[in-house]
Amino acid sequence: MKKIINYSGIPGLILISALFFLTFSCNKDAVQDNPNADNSSQLIKVSGEDANAATKTTLSGLVTYWVVTTDKVGIYSTQARTATAGGGSSIVNAEFTAASSGTSSNFTGTMYWGTGTATDHTFYAYYPWVSGTASSTVVPVALPSAQTQSAAGSNAHVGALDFMVATPVTVTSPASTNAIANEVHLKYNHLFTVLEFQIKGSGTLKAVKFSGSNTLAFSGGTIDITQAKPATGVGYTFASQTGTSTQVVVTLTTPATLTSTNADTKVYMVINPGTQTGNCLIGISSDGATWKYISKTALSGGFLRGNKYVVSVDAATATETVDDVDGNTYSTVMIGTQVWMGSNLKTTKYNDGSEIPNVTDNTAWGALSTGAYCWYNNDAGTYKAIYGALYNWYTVDNNASSKVASNGGKSICPTGWHIPTDSEWSTLSDYLGGGSAVGGKLKETGTTHWTSPNTGATNETVFTALPGGLRYYDGLSFQNIGSSGYCWSSSPTTVFAHYRSMEYNSSSIIDSYLNKKFGISVRCLKD
Repeated sequence: MKKIINYSGIPGLILISALFFLTFSCNKDAVQDNPNADNSSQLIKVSGEDANAATKTTLSGLVTYWVVTTDKVGIYSTQARTATAGGGSSIVNAEFTAASSGTSSNFTGTMYWGTGTATDHTFYAYYPWVSGTASSTVVPVALPSAQTQSAAGSNAHVGALDFMVATPVTVTSPASTNAIANEVHLKYNHLFTVLEFQIKGSGTLKAVKFSGSNTLAFSGGTIDITQAKPATGVGYTFASQTGTSTQVVVTLTTPATLTSTNADTKVYMVINPGTQTGNCLIGISSDGATWKYISKTALSGGFLRGNKYVVSVDAATATETVDDVDGNTYSTVMIGTQVWMGSNLKTTKYNDGSEIPNVTDNTAWGALSTGAYCWYNNDAGTYKAIYGALYNWYTVDNNASSKVASNGGKSICPTGWHIPTDSEWSTLSDYLGGGSAVGGKLKETGTTHWTSPNTGATNETVFTALPGGLRYYDGLSFQNIGSSGYCWSSSPTTVFAHYRSMEYNSSSIIDSYLNKKFGISVRCLKD
């Protein structure tokens, strides 16, 4: 693998409520001269470097280094040949090895200039070389979700996770010009993104987990390396990704002892670039098995390819999480003496494992007097991860007591949690001072999910209320996604039941009633 990273030369940036990136603009064009006259029977000389040395994931200070005999690249060319005088076959995944250690290097391997009418030779390359004869359009690539770091502050593991694709280059064959040929000089571009977690606190750190809404890692896949280099920061297009994961875990072989200074404990993670929505979870574990989490708003604009993001983490602010019976993980937030789930419920089962009916038919929904759920617009792929499910109140009615179902019904909340009563919602409002600002203290900030202007939203509680909308009581329509967020209480009247809602154009929280056949969101409260 390439030389390990030393980030000591990179200025620090401490982040508290969002994730941002450090950008550098150091480029190098250290092309090696080729002193030998070339002809069609001579070996093609190859050299390579990082297209942007400052954002390379394997650095010494701010300088990129290839490692002699260790670093290998794979090269493709339809016009170049495996034998002299244009003989043999075209070049498919030829193995070339770094000939020296340095910021740029010549590479040794076997490849000859072709002859005939094809005077221009186009070359494609990638790092690290993988044996096999795969086409240049389906080069294997993977990024594991389970990563291992030897100790706090070490970044030796990052080089092994790095994957780079060269900008395609076309060179004129020296046979057509009778001139001294330029060597094939390749510049490599990163596929992935690096997160540097700077963690302070007390106790022991064994592992760090990062969870988002979209793909962060994948166990297998392919990439077409003949594609043009994307714009700066824009991700490459993958031909395929399999075994995708929305979380990555870095485990420390030697656990770290946390201190009161962020810079003392650094953990490095390589992730797939792209946009995450809603809140991201940062997990902290002292044993690799039990976790506490910090919820942070996803970075606006997403994680850009080839950049490093420095994330400041105070372990003292991490709280426990809870899993539902489906295996969905929820952050938790303490507000006063209450502990709430940090996102809307999305379980499809009661906590005894029995199924909650997923009712998509409009007429059937309107006729219900028993529990059911659905996704907004019956579209789980678009709405589940962010907004959770919509439940009618008959599902909540199985939690008729605030803690233990008095009617022998089943609970949709995890064991040890319950649907809040109307009075428990009032306790929350009272703790936040009552009045017209309570909703703003609970709402997610910005307009990624809330319709503008999202009046008064501060999310100072990290409750992160979202506008999941509703399904109308007759089942005929879904309404108000983006503009209104509703949550049931477990307190009924006759044909109605109490709920709380927040609106895009108000900072208040509304206490009112809905027909029990409506489908709205649920937040669970710890017993």
